[in-house]
Amino acid sequence: MTTENWLTLAGIVFSGIVGYFIKYAFDKRAQYSSENAKVKRETYREYVEFTLKFLGDIQEQGTDATPKQQKQFIKDMKSFHRKAVLYASPRVINAYSDMLQNSYRGNENSLHIMALMTNVFREMRRDIGLSNRGLRSGGIRLLRPLINDYDIQIRPREIGLLANARVALASTQKNNAKSRGDKE
Repeated sequence: MTTENWLTLAGIVFSGIVGYFIKYAFDKRAQYSSENAKVKRETYREYVEFTLKFLGDIQEQGTDATPKQQKQFIKDMKSFHRKAVLYASPRVINAYSDMLQNSYRGNENSLHIMALMTNVFREMRRDIGLSNRGLRSGGIRLLRPLINDYDIQIRPREIGLLANARVALASTQKNNAKSRGDKE
């Protein structure tokens, strides 16, 4: 065998080894992404379940949440936050933070709260690869099953609610920037 043949053979073997390690790295990354996606979906599912249950219970009662309900909801929110720190995308964390910062300031404008809440849901859907197309008005239709008179009270104003949602999000983000001391 000539030197040229040995070099060719060594190049083929070396390429095979390098190719194997590259494929191994891609497979590990894909496995990690798949496992992360499973945890993320489960975490988001839990968040949606406890949030919608809380809203449904309040709607059913027709009054404000009881101290026991509030305590459980806060406990669930803290649990979600612990998981979100590790698994959620920055967009989900920011939407969630905007919603909480709004509540800390005591803003009780229901349209503003709905806009911020649907923004969290929309970002979660985006993060797990689902489309939000067709949900209109900043995703307000995500809450349609919970609103008894949606078709009468909200549907005619969906376009206005989209603007309201964008204003609510911009307002919350602006207030958050001011509280952090960011320059505008």
